[in-house]
Amino acid sequence: GLLEAQPRALHVGIVVADLEASVAHWTELLGLPESPRIMLGAGHADNPTRYQGEPSEAQVRLAFFNLDNIQIELLSPYGEGASEWSDFLERHGDGMHHLAFAVEGIGEVYVDRLAERGIKVAQQGGWDGGEYLYADTRKQLGVTLELLENYPREE
Repeated sequence: GLLEAQPRALHVGIVVADLEASVAHWTELLGLPESPRIMLGAGHADNPTRYQGEPSEAQVRLAFFNLDNIQIELLSPYGEGASEWSDFLERHGDGMHHLAFAVEGIGEVYVDRLAERGIKVAQQGGWDGGEYLYADTRKQLGVTLELLENYPREE
């Protein structure tokens, strides 16, 4: 298969226009005593963001709700850089964007596996401790597939 047997689902990614309002709604719905912290995600020099194969200055504001069995990630595009997030909002409005799975070897294994199946890479990038890839699987799966790799920490 595309993924390893029994892959580990990490989170559901929901793209929203108004992050503060969405965080407040989810916090209330889940009965949490306080809202999660809002963070800014931007490209990293070692693993710059690419959207539709081209370099992008895409940035995103995000917040994570950590539940017992899964994480809910709220994402809102920030700035002018072209991105999956702004494209999704323009086309669909607020909604579920991706389902993320933990993998190892995005560049070494998964880019080829996707290409073999005719699946395009919609966006990819990273941070100092890992990388992500959005696979354009909306036609096949009804949702974008995110592959997420956290690099092993050096002791």
